[in-house]
Amino acid sequence: MVKFKVPLKDILQNAYYQYELTSSNYNPTIDTTITITCTCRNVRGNPIANKELELFQNGLSQGTQTTNANGIATWTLTMSNWGTQELKVENQTIEVYVSGFKKIAENTTYTLMVDETTRCCRIEAHRTGVTITNGQSFSGYSDFVIPSKYYPKSNCYSLIMRNTTFLFWLWNNGSYGITNLGNTVTDYNLAFTHEWHY
Repeated sequence: MVKFKVPLKDILQNAYYQYELTSSNYNPTIDTTITITCTCRNVRGNPIANKELELFQNGLSQGTQTTNANGIATWTLTMSNWGTQELKVENQTIEVYVSGFKKIAENTTYTLMVDETTRCCRIEAHRTGVTITNGQSFSGYSDFVIPSKYYPKSNCYSLIMRNTTFLFWLWNNGSYGITNLGNTVTDYNLAFTHEWHY
């Protein structure tokens, strides 16, 4: 006698039903929401109402929804992980690819943005009323720490002010800061972007 891990009635029902699975966006940006829609029909193409369907993302349940009169069930998901996401209902599977920059750390001067799909990091700096004398340095803040997984592979620099040597530096151990190797700057509005790969 053959024993089924799945009840025979469920096997027969799944053979009887047809599923169509779609996404509102197949290339979403990290931390944005998408809508997953599943339409359930019988073999004649007629919608199946009041059927509970369970959605899985990378093998993890995202909850069940019940089809409406048109045989449609929907889920709203926030894409909080980078890369390929496999979405499955019954025997139907689709994939969406999540990319883009995500805010990792922030204080009053710096914002750290990361895109793990491209292994790219970006520091955005904004500060008003900065005064920095010749030879003076402003090094890292205790409330803005670059996680070790995002350290650059080698030391890197950016010139961030025209007509003087105003330098942003970032070491491969996560240390960072600004050094003025030129003339004294008073009441300067600091704004720059520095990117690197980790």
